[in-house]
Amino acid sequence: MVTNCCSEDLSELSSAELLAIQLGIENEGRHVAESLLKQCGGLARVLKSDYAWLRTMVGLSPRSIRRLRVVVELSSRAAKETLLHVDALSNPDLVREYLSEYLVAAKREHFVCLYLDVRNQVLKVDTLFSGTVDAASVYPREIVSTALQVGAVNIIIAHNHPSGSSQPSDADRRVTEKVRKALGLVDICLLDHLVLGQGEFFSFAKAGFL
Repeated sequence: MVTNCCSEDLSELSSAELLAIQLGIENEGRHVAESLLKQCGGLARVLKSDYAWLRTMVGLSPRSIRRLRVVVELSSRAAKETLLHVDALSNPDLVREYLSEYLVAAKREHFVCLYLDVRNQVLKVDTLFSGTVDAASVYPREIVSTALQVGAVNIIIAHNHPSGSSQPSDADRRVTEKVRKALGLVDICLLDHLVLGQGEFFSFAKAGFL
């Protein structure tokens, strides 16, 4: 049985113990949480698992699933709040930490845009859409419109590859060029396009593609 954690160092508890506490299933023991972690392949994937799968295949109650959703949403909001007004170029690890938190375990592709001011501080973080990233699904005018509204002069775009590989596809390259050209028409610079895999990052800027 998981012990009372009110006065102890939570870092000393295992992921299974913490998960059991959050799910409100301490009385059943941590073996339920351990089984869930094993089925999903880790904590990140547990937090991003579909409601229907957790309900029907795992047997979690709606209340327990909601507890998980609250953790994910709070974590995402906290990371985004921390990222705002940070110099994105001077703190690349912080940017990657946020993107990892938000994107890496997602089962669908998400296309995210970071709008930066003249000092490269983050003005706004925007998820443009979820789904397959290709040239037809990305609308540069939306990026340009938002950039002008918030006064951005530089932009970083990012998306994840649920398959796990961070290597960019031909479609990723086309999207990058399409966005770069559109932003260039209004003198806004595309600084980078980050592709996130499972524990991996690909930077278009570092690779010399921008």
